[in-house]
Amino acid sequence: MNADPGSGETGWPLNDAFRLVRAEVPDLVVERAAGGERDDADFLLRIAGSIEAVEVECRPGGQPVFIVSDEYSWIEAADPAAAAQAILDLLRA
Repeated sequence: MNADPGSGETGWPLNDAFRLVRAEVPDLVVERAAGGERDDADFLLRIAGSIEAVEVECRPGGQPVFIVSDEYSWIEAADPAAAAQAILDLLRA
């Protein structure tokens, strides 16, 4: 069984970003994006109860470069800390 990156159990660099965000947003919801070509590397993040989501795309295995986007903008992040900051910025926008 493969662990879900949203659970923080894979050891993927992307999980480091998710953990950093959860430290500031404990009610973070992480879901795999459905229907995409690469749903193994495409995630939707939102605050519980919100319909607004931030999308995070990465290379296979949760590797950088991370593309963090919302409906209006996108940010390219080279490492988990930069991805976490981009996620927080867009969640709070």
